[in-house]
Amino acid sequence: PHLGGEQALINLRQAMHQRGMRLILDVTPNHTGDKHKWFLAAQADKNAETYEFYTFHEHPHDYHSWLGVKSLPKLNYKSEKLRQWMYENDDSVLRYWLKEPYKIDGWRLDVLNMTARQGGVQFSHKVGRGMRRAVKETNPEAYLFGEHFFDGTPHLQGDELDATMNYQGFNIPLWHWLSGYYLGQDSAPNRPRYRSPTPVFVEQLAQFRASVPWVIAQQQFHQLGSHDTTRILNIVEHDKDLMKLGVALLLTYPGVPCIYYGDEIGLDGERDPNNRKTMPWDEKKWDKDLLAYHKRWIAFRKTAPALLYGGYQDIHAQGDVWAFLRQSSDQRLLVIGNRAKSAVNVHHIPVWHGGYADGTVLTEVFTGQTVTVGQGEIVVNLPRASALIFEG
Repeated sequence: PHLGGEQALINLRQAMHQRGMRLILDVTPNHTGDKHKWFLAAQADKNAETYEFYTFHEHPHDYHSWLGVKSLPKLNYKSEKLRQWMYENDDSVLRYWLKEPYKIDGWRLDVLNMTARQGGVQFSHKVGRGMRRAVKETNPEAYLFGEHFFDGTPHLQGDELDATMNYQGFNIPLWHWLSGYYLGQDSAPNRPRYRSPTPVFVEQLAQFRASVPWVIAQQQFHQLGSHDTTRILNIVEHDKDLMKLGVALLLTYPGVPCIYYGDEIGLDGERDPNNRKTMPWDEKKWDKDLLAYHKRWIAFRKTAPALLYGGYQDIHAQGDVWAFLRQSSDQRLLVIGNRAKSAVNVHHIPVWHGGYADGTVLTEVFTGQTVTVGQGEIVVNLPRASALIFEG
């Protein structure tokens, strides 16, 4: 109720739909809070119907919890009734909010990699398939994705999730490539940073793309940072050019790009709680140049069929430069990212294997700069830590 209650949620969803926007809610199927009515009933009475939802080592105060955090008792999916209440029944948690009058557009599954996994209870795929059936039966267009800091590809074979938060297949490798940052750097700030060699970085992304159906690769949830990580501005050590490069790659790589609130106006912050600071609504504190950059690339993405629906091909991965092709039936785009910090970077980039014939003129979509393919390559001057996108 302190957020407005259920009617406020209905009003929000209606207002968003009127604006062509969609509403996704977050749910934690791995655990509940220790003040949740299911858990309180189980603690109070061994005969409660929710008692089997939890694992009590010694009732009522010794129970299995998420990572030993006693305020977060873990759910035990060995219980058939729990599965019914969570997603199988017509009025189950996952189905209920997808229906009128709430009619949300999808679910983010928190702690997905640990859900339905507990000692000898390893039901994650069984539960994953059940959740998908329930969600898609209720709303076939709903987007179902899960938090996963590790290799989530076993859940992405078409019968479970639409996507994961693709940390290992995009987010973390991009950090390594841009600035040598690794997850946990904040707790070891004096650890030297070693940037991933470009061919290694590109190969890691390729391995994760190749491990899932292409339709899933196009749905993967990508980001530069989240509420669980250091903000991107800190990751690149406040190098705004490198951050802009990350934004451009996020918005042109296959998948569903997500911008963490405040990144677009230069909000910084290391790990929790500093990465979850309140949004500064005083526009005098905003980085207007960074905001304009975000808007420009977002606007282009929304009108570019090659980015929305097109295929993908790696073109070049050498030194500090990564280039890839995005192509649909009516558009061909060449994206070039350069992480080098030197001011002048002249590069010969082979493009013949992308189907570019000699004499083809390519035009950079934001600057109007043109280059002509000759001897199977283009010669481009890449500014410091930048991205260019050529059409033609």
